[in-house]
Amino acid sequence: MPIKRTGFILLLILAAGTGCGPKYIESSLPHELEKHSVQEVGLIPFIVEPKTTGEIRSGTVGEGASQIITDQFYRRLTARHITVIRWEGPEPAPSGGETEPLSDLQRAKQIGKLLNTSTVLLGSVTTFVEREGTALGIQRPASVGFTVQLIHAEDGHLLWKAVYHETQKSLMEDISAFRLFFKRGSRWLTAAELSEDGVERLMAVSPWAKMKAD
Repeated sequence: MPIKRTGFILLLILAAGTGCGPKYIESSLPHELEKHSVQEVGLIPFIVEPKTTGEIRSGTVGEGASQIITDQFYRRLTARHITVIRWEGPEPAPSGGETEPLSDLQRAKQIGKLLNTSTVLLGSVTTFVEREGTALGIQRPASVGFTVQLIHAEDGHLLWKAVYHETQKSLMEDISAFRLFFKRGSRWLTAAELSEDGVERLMAVSPWAKMKAD
């Protein structure tokens, strides 16, 4: 629906005081990165985060979401000239007759050893819902959520962890999204486009944030 000129001017005035817009990410660098090299990384394919007992989720994970986000991280890392070694084998299985799935740390240690990389990047997808509609108008917006971890596989230290979750909103729903909405071309994104933007925003607060991308 088109916005009248006076309404649009009002939006501009209101948006001027909203800062950089809503924050859809959480990021922490809990360990001293200078002690570890992050120039070579083993990349484990993202998985769909299994539901916990009684958990109710705001969205589902569409088919192919894990591969899409894994590929997006791969492209962003290699664009910064990081050596990325992708894990393409099966998920490591518990040993000794254990039935519980491996923890993230156990997966990182096993796959890091197999790839011969001390640093491993892995993550999980919690939400990947496609938009219903077009770039100009929707019945339902895209929604994406995922977590990423950078683990030093040799000593088990968590070097970086970040969470991204966003359901795209219109300006009428959230005026603080003004700058972000126009930066994205004033249109409704697909789920893959939304996750691509989310990956890039996480890279801006990652251990590779200061590395210039091609």
